[in-house]
Amino acid sequence: MNFRIAIPSISRAETITKKTLNYLKQTDIDMAQVDIFLSNPNEEQAYRENLKEFPVNIIISNTNHVNTQRNFIVNYYKEGELVFGIDDDIEDARYKVNDKTTERLTNLVEFVEQAFELCNNYNITLWGVNPVLNPYFMKNKISFELRYIVACFYGWINSHSDKALVSTNPEMGKEDFERSIKYYIEDGAVMRFNHVAPKTKYYSEKGGIQNYRTVEYEENAVKWLLKTYPQYCSRKIAKKTGKYPEVKLKDKTKKKGYVNLKRK
Repeated sequence: MNFRIAIPSISRAETITKKTLNYLKQTDIDMAQVDIFLSNPNEEQAYRENLKEFPVNIIISNTNHVNTQRNFIVNYYKEGELVFGIDDDIEDARYKVNDKTTERLTNLVEFVEQAFELCNNYNITLWGVNPVLNPYFMKNKISFELRYIVACFYGWINSHSDKALVSTNPEMGKEDFERSIKYYIEDGAVMRFNHVAPKTKYYSEKGGIQNYRTVEYEENAVKWLLKTYPQYCSRKIAKKTGKYPEVKLKDKTKKKGYVNLKRK
């Protein structure tokens, strides 16, 4: 196991134990490789009490916004280090069996290491999975075009360059959309395993960015993305987009990118 596992967390001392760490414990992950980054130093005692049965590392980032916390994590690790990022409210990760069935991903080390091996083969530095756990829409293929790399379950070859850092203006949320675009522009591709997806309750779990997320906050983030990266995203218009405004990613530059992938 030659990668680190980074878990950012705020106000979820119990949730991270019951969900993410409980899932990781049932896989082949070495828990000593897990680094938990706490946003609020005042919560350290509660976390240490809840996590005392797990040999994980607790790091105080003292960053109360997801953007600054993600940047702290990037700067914490060395250049070139392999990092697997997972959120603190992941119940499970599953892979598609057929259009109606999924199974739990337990050989997580093998999956992550294979993902990084493919990154090295194709000179790509960001990979992710399908954002929604629905086997009917999940595909048994790996994509390399501009796709949304959801930040609750993804990996990267660490870099301290601009592509790895997101806007730190508190008004600008949707940092995983921004990251997906920046890596795509820099590398020419992002890699997504569309047959794997996390099981999590987006927007509903207490704690985390729910501490400050509002419709206005998300709308500001959408407007900023549309203004900053007009060639790579557009507003998502649908009958049922949910409570919060959304964007969708699409490369409008008409460049071919990784149509015919070539190994190094």
